[in-house]
Amino acid sequence: EELGEEKGFTVFPFGQGFGSMSPASKDFYQFVMEGRIRHGRHPVLDWNMANVIIDQDAAGNIKPNKKKSTEKIDGVVAMIMGFARAALGAGGTVESVYDERGLLIL
Repeated sequence: EELGEEKGFTVFPFGQGFGSMSPASKDFYQFVMEGRIRHGRHPVLDWNMANVIIDQDAAGNIKPNKKKSTEKIDGVVAMIMGFARAALGAGGTVESVYDERGLLIL
């Protein structure tokens, strides 16, 4: 069943080509390399991350390649798409309380 406005959700189209995926893929990569992605060592996301193969085009754009990746990478692709949407909603800048401190665990 598709989610949509009739179910109370706002749905945004998002392509999976270089044009749509590259800016957020680069941001996501930077966050990963800086250790800024924290997901509680979720085993499925760990597995997805281990499976990702990145493609680069002649213009230097990057995106995950589902066909070349060894296994499923859907969690990573969803996170990258979330990064893109968050950047649009924040006027192109993603700021968070987590930039100053880590996750609080109760």
